[in-house]
Amino acid sequence: MALIAFAVLAGSAYTANEGRKARRDAENQQAKALLQQQADQAAMRLELSKQTAEYAKQGASLEQQAELARQQFETSQSQYASNKLEMEKKAKEVQAAADEERRKAAAAEASALKARTRGGRRSLLSGERMDAELGVATTLNGSGMGLN
Repeated sequence: MALIAFAVLAGSAYTANEGRKARRDAENQQAKALLQQQADQAAMRLELSKQTAEYAKQGASLEQQAELARQQFETSQSQYASNKLEMEKKAKEVQAAADEERRKAAAAEASALKARTRGGRRSLLSGERMDAELGVATTLNGSGMGLN
């Protein structure tokens, strides 16, 4: 019996020792896993901060591009407005010049028409007209003709 008791005691001591050893191994593995998890979290935080910084740079770059595009748009709008005003001014000048030419042409036409209808051939028979053209001085008597 003593041998059985010793075997039972030795068996339970062996089992307890194996249990302690397993528990220590589990604790060591758990500590290693915790350290690995902390290292992974630190690496992830570092990666996230790098990504955040990169996104901030990209955001700033996009804001600059948007501002530049807005300025270019405003510049083109002002150029368009000034060009439009200039073109309207030129169109008014051209229209005024065309109106002036039409007015002059109409006045010349009216003057020519007036000369044809009012003055007509009678002006050619006047004494002053003949003197000016022919250089011959004539005196008009009652008969309408006279020579010097």
